[in-house]
Amino acid sequence: MATVNGEPITKVEYDKTYNEFKKAFGLEKMPEQQREMLADTVKQMTLNKLILHTLIYTEAAKEKITVSDAEVKAYKEDKIFKNPVLKTQFKQFLQQNMMSEADFDAMLKENLLLNKFMDTKGGPEVKVTDADVKTFYDKNPDQFKVPARIRAEHILVKAIVPQMKQELRGKQPKISDAELEKKITDEKNALRAKADKLYQEVKADPGKFEELARANSDDPISAKQGGDLGFMIENNIDPVFWDAIQKTPSGKLYPSVLATQFGYHIIRVMDHAAPHQQTFAEAKPFIADHLAQQKKQEFLQKWAAEKKATAIIAIEPAYMPKAAEPVASGTGMAAPMQQPAAGQGQH
Repeated sequence: MATVNGEPITKVEYDKTYNEFKKAFGLEKMPEQQREMLADTVKQMTLNKLILHTLIYTEAAKEKITVSDAEVKAYKEDKIFKNPVLKTQFKQFLQQNMMSEADFDAMLKENLLLNKFMDTKGGPEVKVTDADVKTFYDKNPDQFKVPARIRAEHILVKAIVPQMKQELRGKQPKISDAELEKKITDEKNALRAKADKLYQEVKADPGKFEELARANSDDPISAKQGGDLGFMIENNIDPVFWDAIQKTPSGKLYPSVLATQFGYHIIRVMDHAAPHQQTFAEAKPFIADHLAQQKKQEFLQKWAAEKKATAIIAIEPAYMPKAAEPVASGTGMAAPMQQPAAGQGQH
């Protein structure tokens, strides 16, 4: 459906990328008018991405820049599988995104190739020095203020009322409002009784907390970690939950079952970490990574603009965004392909 310096972009590639953008924007869930307004933007984004990728992969092939399957495996082992929490979250990420591990590996391979390409082609332009990092640290002290954090573990008995009502109405469409409220109240009481029973078990034998969390908690991520939620900050937590753990000393159970919008929680606080200013040594690796990515993006934008300016890009008219003005080939802008003569096959 398009060519870049003679290299083809196929309809399969286009459809895959277009559908990824549609999913990211939630296009299918939008009202029709809004969906139509954004469709052209998504079409342009799809073309931009595929044109850039074609330019990069063509150049990478010339420079013999590659990423092996062994490099992909090594990256996953080092960055994901060494950490038990990340390993669990990785599996859940695949399930939530309906993605196979092979699909993930292909996506990771693309990202690793892009980073290797920018490192190789960018040279000194993408290098970050210690002086760069120190300057950034000194100029942005507020970015390195670490707020108070609390590590806690919980057992959740889920009781999300809107969700419960929706499920009940799905099963009994003709149920009256009064009957619905009664059933919800009865169900909440039963769930509260379950939470109270679990709380008494934990109170009687605190050593069983992790075992009970794994067997009973309705929070699947923390349940696999024995209820451990890790360190949390106030901005990311339900205010009722935060208020409860803030008042609970380290190593202690919250003195009753806690009700929040998510249901009923049995909570044990593990540790309180006071707010502090990160030292330069603590912040250095994160700053270096941030600056490196920033420099790489700047380099890539400049490199892509130069390449597009001289590239011969031709696009089938059916895939041309409405906002794009067809112009002469060789200017780096999208130009329509010539239609085949009568009797010739269509693409």
